[in-house]
Amino acid sequence: MPVAFRLYLPEVWANDPERRKKAGVPEETAFQTRPQIALEQIQRARERGVPQGVVLADAGYGNDSQFRAQLTEWKLPYTAGIQSTVTVWKPGEQPAPAPKGKGIGRPPDCCSVVRNISRSQ
Repeated sequence: MPVAFRLYLPEVWANDPERRKKAGVPEETAFQTRPQIALEQIQRARERGVPQGVVLADAGYGNDSQFRAQLTEWKLPYTAGIQSTVTVWKPGEQPAPAPKGKGIGRPPDCCSVVRNISRSQ
């Protein structure tokens, strides 16, 4: 059950004074991402004593690691969609750091390390 609603202000609108004035957007209203808005609303619900439930989120929120990390910090159970390009690890685990580059070519990243390990096995 939704516990809060708020109109989303796209960044292009937030950065367009003429459009803001025409639409009557208050000056103090700043751009926030959807996950930032959601976390603000969840925090407000918690402060008001709304009974805790499970947070359900689509990939637009689940892809945001800060969103997931904040829910985890608050010890809120959640189920979130993520895109197949998002890398996740089990709790307490993390990827190996990328090896130091040799100063030539493209610097290595964690994904190339995983690919190289996979190929060698």
